[in-house]
Amino acid sequence: MAYYTKLPIVLLSELAAGREDSNNCRIARYLLERLDCLEDVSIEKLAAECFVSKATVSRFCREIGLEDFGELRDLMRQTEKTFTLYGQGLPPKEQGLDFCGRVQESLGLVAESLDYEALGRLAEEIKEAKRVAAFGLLKAESAAISLQSDLVMLGKNALTKVAFREQMDFLSSAGPEDLVVIFSYTGIYFDYGLPRGILREGPKVWLVTGCPDIRERFAQKGLPAHRLLAFRSEQDFASHPYQLQMAASLIAQRVGAVLPLCKR
Repeated sequence: MAYYTKLPIVLLSELAAGREDSNNCRIARYLLERLDCLEDVSIEKLAAECFVSKATVSRFCREIGLEDFGELRDLMRQTEKTFTLYGQGLPPKEQGLDFCGRVQESLGLVAESLDYEALGRLAEEIKEAKRVAAFGLLKAESAAISLQSDLVMLGKNALTKVAFREQMDFLSSAGPEDLVVIFSYTGIYFDYGLPRGILREGPKVWLVTGCPDIRERFAQKGLPAHRLLAFRSEQDFASHPYQLQMAASLIAQRVGAVLPLCKR
């Protein structure tokens, strides 16, 4: 499955979390509308087209989690749009049924292959954690929001952040008593940047993913393999984010089962 590169992620998350009339949203919207023709955009041209100063563009880069305009320019050269169309040429009903059938199959894979032992450990750690957060990027954030909502209804306070930069800020400041559930369909969440120190004194981090070789990649990042909730996936567009959303619901169901009655 082709996955989103870093630029669409930081831009879309900024649009979702920012004020519609802010300079950051104006710049992000301009860039998103021109993803296919950004290779030669200079900081001067970007500032002029968005009616802001060069200093504002530089500040925008830092606030969305980039080093500077140089990193933004590099990302512009690597970015392309990705989308998979199913049932092309079919009438609306047949196309819809084809897609829904693929989604149902993907949910069956989760039911059959989810690591239920790990699910139990995760639920127990959520119950004991002083502070719980759930994060994901773009579509995966819908699973994080679902888990946050369910946990709050169960009496377990949880938080989430839509903006990439705010997720990174939380991970950088969180401590050993915190627990963070990361939803990452392709398992590449930490490929976009791992806050320094998180592995030594940071929070307990669980990764929920359908990536087939995630255990090896998890180990390469130095993250403990026992904090991994994995399931099988075809790694296609029809499976995402539905498999992650199902996993989020199963986590909430198990947490509800282990919480004291007074917490429900």
